[in-house]
Amino acid sequence: MTPTLHICYVELGYPHHHGGGGGAGTYVRLAGRELVRQGHRVSVVALACPQCPSYAIDEGIEVHRVSLGGKLHWYASKLPAIRSGAIVARYLEQTWSLARFVRALHARQQFDLVEYTEGGDFWNRGRAPFPFIVHLHGSRYTFLRMSGRPIDRAERIYRRLELLFIGRARLVFSPSQALIGLVAGELGRPIRRSAVLPYPLDPALLGDQLGEPAPASQRPTVLFAARNDPVKGGDTLLRAAPLVQREIADVEFRCFGYRPAPGAALPDYVRCYDFVAKDALLAHYRRADVCVVPSLWDNSPNTVYEAMAAGKPVVASRVGGIPELVSDGETGLLVEPGDHHQLAQALVRLLRDQRERATMGQSGNERIRRIANLNHNVEQRLAIYRQIIAERASDHQDRHNAHRTR
Repeated sequence: MTPTLHICYVELGYPHHHGGGGGAGTYVRLAGRELVRQGHRVSVVALACPQCPSYAIDEGIEVHRVSLGGKLHWYASKLPAIRSGAIVARYLEQTWSLARFVRALHARQQFDLVEYTEGGDFWNRGRAPFPFIVHLHGSRYTFLRMSGRPIDRAERIYRRLELLFIGRARLVFSPSQALIGLVAGELGRPIRRSAVLPYPLDPALLGDQLGEPAPASQRPTVLFAARNDPVKGGDTLLRAAPLVQREIADVEFRCFGYRPAPGAALPDYVRCYDFVAKDALLAHYRRADVCVVPSLWDNSPNTVYEAMAAGKPVVASRVGGIPELVSDGETGLLVEPGDHHQLAQALVRLLRDQRERATMGQSGNERIRRIANLNHNVEQRLAIYRQIIAERASDHQDRHNAHRTR
C-alpha cells in the first residue's frame, strides 16, 4: 500500500472562511482538498486575520494562521536615510517569524514536504529540517518589471532575497513556462529543476452545460474580472470601450474588481462592481458573450480558466503565460498589450459573430478540461512529491554512510 503523506503548504493568502483569497490560495485549497480526499494529511500556514481563528479545519485541511510581527521595519520607515530599506527589513522580520513557526510546527507534526509560494522563507533556505519546493505565482517585482513600472533599490534587494530562497528549492513548480523563464532570468541561471502544471480547476465549474442561452433582448456583454491593479489593463479596456460602442451601440461592459481613477467619468455602457461571491461571478460569466483579459503582463490568470470553463471565448493580451492557455483563433483572440485599437477590433469581431463565439467557447471548454483537470493535476503533483521525498531520504542515508566510514 502506498504510504500517505503529510504535506504543508506555506501560502499566506489562503482563502478566509469569510471570503476572499487570491489565485495561489485558491489553488492550494483545491489541491489540498483533493489530497485529503485521497487520504493524505494537509496543513496550511497562512497569514493571521482578525476574523479568522488561529487554527481551523477547512474540509479536512488544517489551517494555521500566523502573525508576522516585528517593528524594525516600522522604525526604519520613519528614518529618511534608511526608509527605502524598510521593505527589506519587513521581509527579513516576517520570514524570521515564519521560519520559527514552520519549524516548530514541523517538530510537532513532522511534514514529509513543504511547498512555499514564490518568495517563501528566507531563513529556512539553508538547512531546513524538511525537503521544500517552491510554487511560482508571480512576484510583485516581476509584475512591476514586466509592466514597465519603476522599481526602486529596495524592491530589487527584496527580490534578490526571495531568489536566494527560490534557488535552494529542490524543485520549482509554475503554471506557465513563461514564468519559469522569467525567474531563471532574474536568477541569472537556469532553474535546476522545474515542472509546469497549470492551475487545477474546481470540478464544480465544469458542468455539462456550457452556458445559459442569452435572452433575445439581452445586450451584447463583455466581462472583465481582475484585481484593481494597473497591470491588469483596465485602463486599456476603457480606451477600447468607446471604439467598440461605435460599432455595436448596445454593448455593455461589466467590470468586477476594477475601479477607474477617482473622478473619472464612465459612460453608461461601462459598469464597475466590487468583487462578488464566486457563484454570482460564475453566473455573470455564463451570461457574458466575451471575456476580456487586457493585462500588460500576467502569469496564468484565473479569469481565463473560469471563462473557458464557462464556454466563453477570451480576448486577451499576448503576454506571459496567457498564450499557453488561449490558442489564438481557436479558443479566443490574442492582441498586443496596451493596444486599445487591436483590443477593440477583436471584441467587435467576436461580438458580431455568434457562430465564431460558440465554436471558440466550445474549444476553450474542451481545452481547459484537459489541462486543468484536478485529479490529473494532483496525480502529477503526488508523483513529484514522492520523488523529492525519496531523494531527500537517500541524501540523508548517503551522508550517514559517509560519516560512518570516516
